[in-house]
Amino acid sequence: MQSKSNIDAKNIIRMMEIAEIYALTKQTQKSERYHQIIILICDRYPKNEMMLIFKLESLNCLNRTYKSLETTNDLLNLNPYSSAALINIANHLKEEKHAF
Repeated sequence: MQSKSNIDAKNIIRMMEIAEIYALTKQTQKSERYHQIIILICDRYPKNEMMLIFKLESLNCLNRTYKSLETTNDLLNLNPYSSAALINIANHLKEEKHAF
């Protein structure tokens, strides 16, 4: 029997794919709505590394920098060696450098 988080993770992967298709076809509002739903689902599992990574990806797609960095911190608290968290920090630093 699959756990609820595994079922939700499979659904999130599909939802990410749909959101990406909407983004590529310039249907921004539909894409953003999928990312918002993904975040809500991930919020049910605040101590699940995989769910935090999904949440992080959706927050970045929505350009929610502050929440993205908060989630990165949560992810690093769970796994200090998380490559997704470290890459996210590097990407935000790179974006910040280009802003100046």
